[in-house]
Amino acid sequence: MQQTVELVPVEYKDLDDFVKRLQKAFTYATRSDFPDFLGNIPPQRDVDEALDGENAEALSIVHEGKDIGGAVITGGEARKTLEFLFIDPDKQNLRLGQAAWQAIEARYPETQIWELVTAYHEKRNIHFYVNRCGFHIVEYFNKYHEDPEFSTEDAGDYPGSDEGLFRFVKVMS
Repeated sequence: MQQTVELVPVEYKDLDDFVKRLQKAFTYATRSDFPDFLGNIPPQRDVDEALDGENAEALSIVHEGKDIGGAVITGGEARKTLEFLFIDPDKQNLRLGQAAWQAIEARYPETQIWELVTAYHEKRNIHFYVNRCGFHIVEYFNKYHEDPEFSTEDAGDYPGSDEGLFRFVKVMS
């Protein structure tokens, strides 16, 4: 069954709760692969950096009147970066992520190129972006080919980052 969602800009007064939910969802996913990890993913500084990015917009994903996730998007009109996309852990596996991505594309019809980065170990994310959303992996960052945006001092905050990161691109037709 096709799910539908609504995207609602996050108000400043709700931003702290939004960030906590974002971190909870990402941390939940990380702990499934790294159960001994005790930190928060992403670290606060990375969320702040995204929210301070060019034309940054934080969006709540609303389904049947309830917030069930969110996204942070940056960039110009023609090229955007999906900084974060999350569905609350108790609402996953309902195709709401796919509905959210379709709503994001519809919200930004002028965007010609979308990009994002995700960790090598996040097989579920890789499947989602490639097989459900139509992205292509265009770059593999690793110790032989470092991501210019990801410093080695950040690596300790991200378990599994030593395995590398994938950069994804989707060119809209």
